[in-house]
Amino acid sequence: MAPIEQKRNLAGNYSIPDSLNKELQKEFAEDVSTPMDKLQDDIINQNNYNKKRFQRSIVLDLDEQKSYKQIMNERNLEREELLVEKLIKEKDDGTTQTVENPQERLLPRKRKKRWDMTPEEYKKQKECENNKELVKKSTSSLIAELVEGKVPVVRGIPLTDSILEKILPPGYVKVNPPAHFKQNEETLPPDLSDAVVSSDYYLPPTNESVGISTTEIPTDVPGVKGLEFFKEEDMKYFGKLVHSKPESLNDEEKKELNAMKLVLKIKNGSPVTRKRAMRQLTNNAAKFGPKVLLNQILPILLEPNLTPQERHLLIKMIGRIIYQLDELIRPYTSKVLTVISPFLIDEDPTVRLETREIISGLTKAAGLANIISTLRPDLDHVDEYVRNLTARIFAIVANTLGLKSFLPFLKAVIKSKKNWTARHTGIKVIQQLCIMLGRGNGTAILPYLANIVEILKPPINDESLQVRTITALTLAQLAENVSPYGIDSFEPILEPIWFGIRKHRGKGLASFLKCIGAMIPLMSYDPNYEDYTNYYTTELMHIITREFRSPDEDMRKTILRIIMGLPLSRKLIPDYEKSIIGPFVNAFWNRRTASDSVQITRLVVEATNHLAIKFDFLDMLEHIVYFTKDDNEQLRKLAIEAINKLISNNSQELIGMDSQLDRKLVDGVLFAFQKQTIHQKIYLTCFGTLADALNVRLKPHLNSILSTILYRMKNKLAEIRQQASDLIAIIAPVIKQCSEHDDELLMKLILILYESLGEVYPEVLGSILNALYSCLDSIDKSTLYTMSNPSINQILPTLTPILKNRHEKVQEACIKLVGLIARKNSETINAKEWMRICFDLLEMLKAQRKRIRIAANNTFGYIAKTIGPQDVIVMLLNNLRVQERQLRVCTAVAMGIVAETCLPFTVLPAIMNEYRIPEKNVQNGVLKAMSFMFEYLDGKITKDYLFAITPLLEDALTDRDLVHRQTAATVIFHIAMNCIGLTDKDYSDVFIHYLNLIMPNIFETSPHVISRILESIDALRLVIGNGVFTNYIWSGLFHPARKVRAPYWKIFNNAYVQCSDALVPCYPRIESLPDEDEISYKLEELDLFL
Repeated sequence: MAPIEQKRNLAGNYSIPDSLNKELQKEFAEDVSTPMDKLQDDIINQNNYNKKRFQRSIVLDLDEQKSYKQIMNERNLEREELLVEKLIKEKDDGTTQTVENPQERLLPRKRKKRWDMTPEEYKKQKECENNKELVKKSTSSLIAELVEGKVPVVRGIPLTDSILEKILPPGYVKVNPPAHFKQNEETLPPDLSDAVVSSDYYLPPTNESVGISTTEIPTDVPGVKGLEFFKEEDMKYFGKLVHSKPESLNDEEKKELNAMKLVLKIKNGSPVTRKRAMRQLTNNAAKFGPKVLLNQILPILLEPNLTPQERHLLIKMIGRIIYQLDELIRPYTSKVLTVISPFLIDEDPTVRLETREIISGLTKAAGLANIISTLRPDLDHVDEYVRNLTARIFAIVANTLGLKSFLPFLKAVIKSKKNWTARHTGIKVIQQLCIMLGRGNGTAILPYLANIVEILKPPINDESLQVRTITALTLAQLAENVSPYGIDSFEPILEPIWFGIRKHRGKGLASFLKCIGAMIPLMSYDPNYEDYTNYYTTELMHIITREFRSPDEDMRKTILRIIMGLPLSRKLIPDYEKSIIGPFVNAFWNRRTASDSVQITRLVVEATNHLAIKFDFLDMLEHIVYFTKDDNEQLRKLAIEAINKLISNNSQELIGMDSQLDRKLVDGVLFAFQKQTIHQKIYLTCFGTLADALNVRLKPHLNSILSTILYRMKNKLAEIRQQASDLIAIIAPVIKQCSEHDDELLMKLILILYESLGEVYPEVLGSILNALYSCLDSIDKSTLYTMSNPSINQILPTLTPILKNRHEKVQEACIKLVGLIARKNSETINAKEWMRICFDLLEMLKAQRKRIRIAANNTFGYIAKTIGPQDVIVMLLNNLRVQERQLRVCTAVAMGIVAETCLPFTVLPAIMNEYRIPEKNVQNGVLKAMSFMFEYLDGKITKDYLFAITPLLEDALTDRDLVHRQTAATVIFHIAMNCIGLTDKDYSDVFIHYLNLIMPNIFETSPHVISRILESIDALRLVIGNGVFTNYIWSGLFHPARKVRAPYWKIFNNAYVQCSDALVPCYPRIESLPDEDEISYKLEELDLFL
């Protein structure tokens, strides 16, 4: 086939190339699949257990009020249906097992003998087999016909000619296709899903429906303004707002529409709209009524596609509505709890907390009797999910209303003989209550502990294993909550629990072990139970040692947690090495444990530390050091974690360590550090901990450590160089301790680090700068002056260009290093060099990270102390004219630090002179600088500048600008707080003058301004005394206007909270009132006689 000739066009072609066009079309093609962020939310935020809330059939008909008897009948029917389904399933499983038994499949096929069958039976069986084969053949031929002929299928019915003849009335004729008609091969095949596709396959959700119905979704809802979006799902709940006509509605429908508008504004509105709508809905909740509001909110909460923000807003809305409606919510308790309770097990802790508060508020509003009658049918529900939620709700109810009123009901539930599920749920209520209160917070339970233990004693020997297990776990949780008290109450159940340990295996044994393990610390706290403690500890350790080899993860976690709480000692178990330490190391210190979950490894480290403290520390350390040279990296890492834990908590134990173990320890940690492939911080931390603990004893090993570090400093991999630099930063102080007055080793390291400052990787460069900082900080000040290769005069100019590096780690390390040089060896550097560095530091004040800005501000102080504050202050004052607020604030902080370092008299005249410039930013910056300055200074220095700065503050407090008055009030607050108890009567006039200027500002409405004003008034009250201060507020407290009284009462309340006793002599004298001459109000007890 000849190639097609393309037409030549002489005109310029300005379109994009075809290849690029195709790529763009692919990129912007319509995606009908579910968005990735939504899928991630579904996968991450909701596990399968949480998704069960969407699988429940919930009827939200608020008009339908079922009686307790009807609900109980429904629950019984559900239970019977589940039992029947279970029996059918067991029967089916039994038949399939008999047919598909593998042993029977291996036997040779037996031929049927026909002699034992009558002719009629044989004929009947033959007909059945023929019919089955015919059905198979007809089905397969039908499917083949449908696929080949592309016959359409509607609702599972294939529209073949024979079926169409039966459906259509007589008279229809089949029309033959035109002669030149050709079937399109790309036509979709017929829908054979009903015939061949199994329901086991999962089809991912699509967004095809969105494309179909987007035309119906309005962009603007009539009568509702301030919406940020309106989704397709919203049409289901807010469709009436779009289609209804207000003139044709009655009063009830109008009320419903108004409520719907407010709910939509809260759900989809902008922040301002949401706030207004929420306030309006809360204020009018009683007017709308619970039925109207719940009809709008509850169905939306059941929507699976709610975003976390929408869900948070709706839950918040329900909480406020319940608070407003109070008793009116009582008839709808069941519906609210059904919708809200699944959020108690949500992944988000904030949602769980909000839901808990809502249920607590609902409990107070509805009352205990109503809650019990609502939730009683769910105590023995067939679904474990519902029972779990019911237990959590009852736990919140018990915590809200107190155990005194709740315990009788709980006792009745746990004594239930009907079925084990009710008893299980009742015990779980106590468990959830303990979990909610938290470990060591059992003060609410302690008064009722004996009653609770008495209730839980019978279920220990229950016929159901689930009940026995949950009882043991609940008692363990109870013991942890009331720890270290309450062993007297637990004494009656010690014997049943101990017998239970002997009878159980597996998870049941783990729960009983956990129970007795939680009670032994309570025994050890009470000296009367010393014999009990010793007996149970010894016996329990025999069982735990036996279970060290258990493959069950729950059992391993349980015994590790128990070990950490046992009061072990060498006297109690003399042969600890053979009976405990050896089996423990063999069972847990292996590669399987090291590759296990993070939780297991953390528990192993904690248990190892506990055993080392209780028995022989150095012996355990010697056991662990062996694993630092293992071939498995995970086991080496586990050993490093354990060594770090052991030494950091018990460094004094290393005093008795011999030189051989000393060498093994350093050698093992160094080997693990060298052999790591995944670079982690724990190796550096462990090295630092070991170096600090050994201190001078590290001297024999310094050469091997430093040779390793220097070798790794030249490695090709950036991560290895970075770790080597970090290690130098850690051990530099120890090198100084080991070398005493000889700094030659540190000077060599400084030279190597100085030569490495040309590093291209910013992370490595930051670590090199930190190492250089540590080495220079460790060297004596006299050595710094004489240091020649490199000298400080060489190091500082090298750092100047590094200051321009944009990487945060490099910036922070470089600024700190410059500050160190300014602090320790500033005299050898030229003043011009310092000014050049100051200009570079000004840029650092714009940094995003706060730590960099703090380091830059501190360095300004060191430089100002070196070269004098005049030049630095001039440069900083020029910086106040810039537009960026953050830069101005940091400049003000730097000025405050300079004033603190060089004393205020060197800085304050220049700052106050700058205030004369009629520019708001400059004046505000000066006030901020004064605020930071007086915040840092103490009262002895502050009081000397009171009279000098008063005219400036007077001008600021009478300025029209709110920010000026706010900042000036902050300055006065810091001044007054500094001068409490340090000023005499000569200074009181100044503070009274300040109070006269501040008091008119108490009517400001801006929250930022009024908080600063009230702070400054409180501080002035403490300086001038309550007597003078109260004269300013008596008249305002009893003013006829409410808006005048409110701020005065706020001031008085603060004074009353802080100085209630000091206010008593200052109350006004009221001996009698004009209208009541006969009654005397004189209180002689309040008179003070001198």
